[in-house]
Amino acid sequence: MTRWPVALAITVLATSQAQAHAFGARYDLPLPLSLYLAAAGMAVAASFLGALFFLRTGRARPRHLDIPLPAKAGHAFSAMLGTAGLIVLAVLLGSAFFGPQEAMRNFATVWVWVIWWVGFVLFSALVIGLWPQIDPFRRLAAFSALATSRPWHDSAANLPSAAGLLAPAGLLAIGWIELASDGPEDPHVVGLLVTVYLLVALFGGLAFGEQWFRVADPLSRIFAVLGRVAPLAVISPTTVRVRPPGEGLLTRAAPVCGEVTLATGLIGIVLFDGLSETPVWGAVLDYVSNSQSLRPSLLWLRDQGADLIQVIRTIGLLVTIAGFYGAYWVLMMVMKALVGDMFRIGHLARAFAGTLLPIAVAYHLSHYVSYLLIAGQLIFPAASDPFGLGWDLFGTRNWSIDISVIGTRHIWWIAFTALIVGHALSVLVAHRLALELFKDARRAALSQVPMTIAMVGLTVLSLWILSQPITE
Repeated sequence: MTRWPVALAITVLATSQAQAHAFGARYDLPLPLSLYLAAAGMAVAASFLGALFFLRTGRARPRHLDIPLPAKAGHAFSAMLGTAGLIVLAVLLGSAFFGPQEAMRNFATVWVWVIWWVGFVLFSALVIGLWPQIDPFRRLAAFSALATSRPWHDSAANLPSAAGLLAPAGLLAIGWIELASDGPEDPHVVGLLVTVYLLVALFGGLAFGEQWFRVADPLSRIFAVLGRVAPLAVISPTTVRVRPPGEGLLTRAAPVCGEVTLATGLIGIVLFDGLSETPVWGAVLDYVSNSQSLRPSLLWLRDQGADLIQVIRTIGLLVTIAGFYGAYWVLMMVMKALVGDMFRIGHLARAFAGTLLPIAVAYHLSHYVSYLLIAGQLIFPAASDPFGLGWDLFGTRNWSIDISVIGTRHIWWIAFTALIVGHALSVLVAHRLALELFKDARRAALSQVPMTIAMVGLTVLSLWILSQPITE
């Protein structure tokens, strides 16, 4: 996505001394980049050795503590979150269609792309997943079912299993809108997208009930898988579970179609976002623009009214996601060759897909922390006057961006730490899962050799991407 708010900060910070990706400013690393890459790779490899020596078969039992809540307080809190979700949706749609049409001043654009898609995603994965309680689409669908006397919990018998593919398809659509289209900066477009999503959710909920949101709804599926990484979980309106980060990934659930595509897509989208701002992507664009073999096709597309940059970015996004998806399946083939014929490749792929989620969270945090802290400040004036009527509801209408909230050195160290911790957590969770799956310490260790090598490579690649200068 074109990060319009951060561009303001980049202009001011451009006088610093060294380049570091994802925040546009320059920062002199105290040590050569190669040392950071080597240290990160060794840290991830060390997590595998630690799991190998300290985890044993039979010790991979889930560890958690369930805290009971007063029934009235739990239900009241859930109702409060649901009401807040409906209010925000109403304000968002009103602002999108009737508020100021500058992206930086509009509540809808700031809320959707900064507060929700960055901030709330991180909150759901790092703290607690509250989307089922907040989700205004699900709540409105449930109200509609109640109003029309349709069944809700038992109306999903005819939902085909292939409907699960709608979730990764929706994720891909969000990624394309964010990274390849011009839509994110137009409040009207954001409003239309949210309206269409609401209509689809209402139709799906009325036709298939709760099952629609468990299987097919993209947002429910995305937040459900990310919530499995969080240290807190809402088990019921009267129970909150406290657990080590990533522990929820070991909880077995009924398989849902599209799990592998969803997990790999979450990583692939952020990888492309990072790569598309590096000199590597600039070199790709130069090659495409100067290629004589591609020139006739590009000229034809231009004559048909296509935006060539959008076309190239779309291809780049699809290739990156498909490449990561294919690499994951190759990894599963190698794992199967090492452990023998105990399980089919598809079973292994679905079983270990969740172990990718800590990496997805780490990528999201490392790439977008500066974006959230800087651009997120725009929500204060936007919320005070969401419809551009001159209101000042919270006394923040005239607030401006303070770029000093986070420095480039802090951003680098947050990204460096997040990527190491995310990859190491994936290695540990994958090893625990392997011990449960194979019931044999030797097979479990063998299965994780290719996974660990891949994790080390991903750690180095992602840090290298973050260290590159922004060319966008």
